[in-house]
Formats: sequence, C-alpha cells, structure tokens
Amino acid sequence: MSNYIRYTLALMLVFTGMRLQAQMITQGPAFGAMTHQSAKVYLRTLEPSTLKIEWSVDSAFSGAQSMEGQSRQYLDNSVILSITGLQPDTKYYYRLFANGVQDTISAWFKTFPAPGTHGDFTFVTGSCQETENMKVFDVMPLCNPYFLLHTGDFTYPDYQISPDYSAHYGQMAYSYQKRYDEKVMKQMLHNIPVDYIYDDNDYVGSSGGLHEKDYNSQDSRLFFKTENKIWTDSFPDFWRSNCIRGYMDFFPGYEMVDTTHGIFHSFKFGNAEFFFLDRCANTPHGNVYAFRYDEKRKRYVFDPPADHVLFGKEQMDWLKTGLKNSTADWKFIVSGVPLNRSTNILVDAGMKIQNVGWKDNNGFRMATGFSNYWAGHPAEINDFYTWLRNENVKDIIVISGDTHHNVMDDGRNAGLPEMNASGLSVTETYLAYYLNVVGKATGLFKMRKEIWNQGGNGLGSKNFKNAFGKVRIVNNEFVELSLVDEDNCIISSFKVYHSSTEKGMKQHLQLNWE
Repeated sequence: MSNYIRYTLALMLVFTGMRLQAQMITQGPAFGAMTHQSAKVYLRTLEPSTLKIEWSVDSAFSGAQSMEGQSRQYLDNSVILSITGLQPDTKYYYRLFANGVQDTISAWFKTFPAPGTHGDFTFVTGSCQETENMKVFDVMPLCNPYFLLHTGDFTYPDYQISPDYSAHYGQMAYSYQKRYDEKVMKQMLHNIPVDYIYDDNDYVGSSGGLHEKDYNSQDSRLFFKTENKIWTDSFPDFWRSNCIRGYMDFFPGYEMVDTTHGIFHSFKFGNAEFFFLDRCANTPHGNVYAFRYDEKRKRYVFDPPADHVLFGKEQMDWLKTGLKNSTADWKFIVSGVPLNRSTNILVDAGMKIQNVGWKDNNGFRMATGFSNYWAGHPAEINDFYTWLRNENVKDIIVISGDTHHNVMDDGRNAGLPEMNASGLSVTETYLAYYLNVVGKATGLFKMRKEIWNQGGNGLGSKNFKNAFGKVRIVNNEFVELSLVDEDNCIISSFKVYHSSTEKGMKQHLQLNWE
C-alpha cells in the first residue's frame, strides 16, 4: 500500500471520528430543578438543532433512556429538556447528541434523596460573580455537594452589557449566555445542579423593585461638609416582564408560584425544604420612600411608612403558609439580600453620622445601602417575627447574598441563623472590616457582638479571599454552616442544632424574635 493511500485512509478516519463526535453545544449543559426523580437541563447550540440527552446508571449506557427536543431560534437556539423516571439519590451518566451526532461533552449528575430521607448531605451557596477569578468553583466540587444555591448577581449584566439590557430580549438572552460561559463554573454545572434567584444587578440594576430603581449620591468634600441626595427613576413594566420571561426561558428552574409577581418558589431535598424569596417582586416604592428631608435641620430622616415593604403580602403569606405546613426537619429561607434584622443598627448609625465622610463614602451612603435590605422595612419584618412568635415555627435557617463579603450570625442578632455568602468572584470582601472600623471609631455599634456574631471576612478573621458557603445537613441532629475560601480553607464555621435536641432548644430560645 502506497504512502498516499495510507495518508488518505488516515484522513478519512480522522474526519469520520470528528463527524461521529463533535462539540456542538455552545452553552450548557446546566442542570436545575433537580428532585429525587426528575431534572431539567439547559442546552444551547449555534443554530437550531435537534438535541438529545441519554442517561444511564451504567457508564457503558446499557439500558439507556433518552429525551430530545428542538433548540429554537426564537429561544436563542436553546432548549430546556425535562428528564423523568429517575431513582432517588442515584448517580447517572449522560451523553448528548445534536442532529444525531454525539457531542464531546459527557459527564454525570446525581438525583436528590427522597423527601423525608435522613442522611449526611452537603450543598454549597454563594452570590456575586463580577471578576475573572473563578477559583471558588474549583473548590466547591471537593465538598461533594448535591447542588449549588445561587443567590444572585450571577454576573452583572446591568453594566457588563448595558444599563437597559432588560429592555431588550436579545440582550436578556445574551445575559444567560454569559452566565453559562463563566470560566470553571460552567464545568461544575455539567455535574452539579443549580437553583438561582436574581438580585438587583442581574435584574434591572440599582436595587430595582416593582416599578422603580434607586439612586443616591454623596459629595463629602470635607468632614461634616456633605451634600447627600437620594432619588428613584421608574422603568417600563416590560423590563421586569423580560426578566421573569428570561428566567423561565433560559434557566432550568423549579415551578414558580406566580410569575406575574416574581420568581419566588420552593423545593424539597431529603429532610429539608427551601423557600426562595424574590426581593425584586413586590417592592412598590423605591428606597427614597423611606427617607424624608428635614429642611430646618438640613438632614435626612429615616422614617419608613407601614406600606414600605420588600417582599409584599402575597409573597409573605406564601412563605408563612409554607413554613407552617412544612414537615421537613429543616426549613431554609433563601434571599438575594440579608434578612438579618440587626442590620437596622447600621441604618440608624449611618443616619447619625450622615454628614461625616470623605468623597463618596459617608454615613448617609451606609444608611441608604443597608436600608435596601430587609431591616430597612421594619413593618414587614416585625409582622413576620410576630407571626413566628405566635406560630413558634422552629428550625429555620437563612441563606442570603448581595453584600460582597462573607459573614454569619447564629440568630441572637439576626433573628434566625443566617449565612451571608456573597463573595464568589468580587474585587474585595472588606465590607465588614470597614464597618467594624467605623463602629469602633464612632462608638455606635460593634459588628461582631451586635450584628454578625459568628464572624467572617474581617470579623475574627483576616482572611479576605473570595469564598462560598458550605452547608452540611446531618440527619435531624444539626446543620453545620461554614464559610470556605478559594483555597479550601475555612474562614468561619458553626453548628445549628435541631430543636428536638437539648442544645437546639437552648439555641432556639436565644433567637432574637422580639
């Protein structure tokens, strides 16, 4: 056989192999809406295609099952496939096909344990992805998590794309392309399912609510020589509708309660139940509604009316009903912003020193920033804790995001045990440290004692690296909450014991519900 023939045959084999297996999936796979017997998977191709996923408990794919669908042009050449008929707590291998040709991506996923199941289960959580540093997503899989809870600012499309990106559905689709293109993370999502709720920067920006976006400015030329302003701008309702529609079209999420109001939803996992709150869903007024300017004193006053709410009656009624009726040992409230009721201390302190600062950093900026969180809506938060006292629902833990740092409280300050894991990929995580300095300098508050008593970045720790939250559920005994940095070092950790135990009841009685 001549060398020419050998060369020709070799080329034919190479091209045949390329045809039989090629990379045609441009974004995804990303798994979501995982249960003990079903899942969803997001896939996108460069052009409309017939997509199929095959899965099996056997890596050789004997007895494989499959599901297929069409990626459509009007959905940015994407599709969300539903997988059913799965077994609980089981590892499945999968492979993908586009137009009958196998894609190079093949991996595995694992289903949830059945509702009510006890065990030793781990999941991870975090928010705020703004920089190129994606080291946390190398570390997360080392925890063997069942899933990732993403609490928002999953990239920052309001400035990385455009301030009005929500107005254009093509840009909304592009924002999800960027989310699924995050370096390192996209590999993790091939195996580990994610649930997600957007926050402000991946909604309409600037602490956007139902109709308005918040803005404020500070010009502190010299100490006590400050000009403060706060205002809102309205945005068209279709911006908000685009955000909800985009979430439904491009994220493999759980069934939502009422998509006319927002994307709040819940799911069950073993002996835990999760309730996701949408901070953008029902806020009827911008933050300016909570402040009034006293012309005589030339100062702002924080005086929120009773109807200044963050989540709204419909969402809060749904949450209360879900918590009360839940049979799970552990109930998790998941929010894009902190629910820690003691952050009102920072609002009050900021108002007292509102004219003290330098350049664009002063007390007023501190006050307005923290008033965007739940503690800045006292009527709603007080109503919830009155309800909690009356119903005495126990074993609730809060997971939150937004703040660009990582801190925790056992509930003696926050009201409920809370992990605020908000530094997946940010430029710095010094917020608590800076606030601690302000508190000490003014004598107005003590961060570790009064707000986040279980520490974190700058509170009992000099570790300021990007980090995530690791949550370990151990039967109906305890939940261990840990902040883990990008090098797999623990920043802070503590345990919440179940109320059926002596330690747990003691912790429960110490919660700040008054």
